[in-house]
Amino acid sequence: MAQNQFHHYIPRFILRNFSEETVEKERPKILLPWRKILNPGQHLQTPGPLIQIPVSIKVYSILDKRITLEDVSRIYGIQNMYRDIAEDDCMRFEKLLNKLEAPASLFVRQILLESQDLPLTRTRLANFKKFLAIMMYRNDSRRKQYAEDGFDMMTRMSIQRHMQFNKINKIQEVWFENLKWILKTPVEEIIKEFERSRAMGDSLGAFLTYKGPIHIAELMDTSVLMTMYVCIWEAQEGSEFILSDNCFGCFEGHMGCVFHFIFVLSPKYAVALVKRAYMWDTMKALPHRKSWFEEFHANPDVVYSKNNVRGPEGFTPGDVFKYSRIVIPRKKVWLVNSIFLDVGHKYISYKSDLAMYKSLVFYDKNKKELFENKHDYSILKRKLVAEMNRTHRA
Repeated sequence: MAQNQFHHYIPRFILRNFSEETVEKERPKILLPWRKILNPGQHLQTPGPLIQIPVSIKVYSILDKRITLEDVSRIYGIQNMYRDIAEDDCMRFEKLLNKLEAPASLFVRQILLESQDLPLTRTRLANFKKFLAIMMYRNDSRRKQYAEDGFDMMTRMSIQRHMQFNKINKIQEVWFENLKWILKTPVEEIIKEFERSRAMGDSLGAFLTYKGPIHIAELMDTSVLMTMYVCIWEAQEGSEFILSDNCFGCFEGHMGCVFHFIFVLSPKYAVALVKRAYMWDTMKALPHRKSWFEEFHANPDVVYSKNNVRGPEGFTPGDVFKYSRIVIPRKKVWLVNSIFLDVGHKYISYKSDLAMYKSLVFYDKNKKELFENKHDYSILKRKLVAEMNRTHRA
């Protein structure tokens, strides 16, 4: 069994962007070149500069109705996510995931630093979306669904058929085997496997007949996400995105069609994965309502490695996509936050009391018309008002 560990389902490099408290720490010591050592008794290392390390974020517990400061190393995660999985298997998976996370965090850092250019090669773009897909699937609710066998009859039958084909003994193991396959398989092979499943007919036909290395539902979900295109949203001045345990991959859609997957990066920025039909301007032909955010799309500028590219046969891994930020008006930022609020699960985090309060007011005003669950956040609203009054008096 895997050793006792806490695994984040929202990356720590995202959580730190909502930090309320920092501690001053010394950078790792720097080894001095021999030529700088004038005194033979001088120590071979010199202290690095002091830096501020984010350590805690503000968290509202939906269950306990309390606002607390929580250590970023112990929130938005699961103790022993890979319980009942062999430790060596878990360690190999986490090492591979870390290799995928590092370039993703670098791109997020470029966004936060407000660099003029936000370039991604075709390979890095595919891996960035793959990282987002894995983090969507590697969360508490999806793991729990498999751990507790929380499926309808038709899905359970398809999973049992998948288990028999792949010689998997327990339904709880399917979740981790799916994760491993997504992580290890090149994006091109994932898409090819999806195309193979489509040859079996429509979605229902594939669901009933597909046999392969991953369960068909996860193959469909991952492939759809991998074919979506990236937009970078910037919250208008005076508004902020909030953080919740469902904010890393929550979606907007209609009648089973996903328009946007949304991934919050910081109070100021979010990444939206957009249904490709918007790029082709074919959404109008589909029987769905208008998206709340369809005016906030922008295709990236593409610099191709080859000349006179006319189709996919001319694409290369070195093609560069250059992204720009799209400013989202305050009301649309509150609408994004309202999606998270309506899903409601365990936690909500925010940077500004006022920005959080405005999102709650917007949600209360529109939840009857726009949302299904219509949660009551009156206690949080009262706490925010009390805190803002206390700060104002101080």
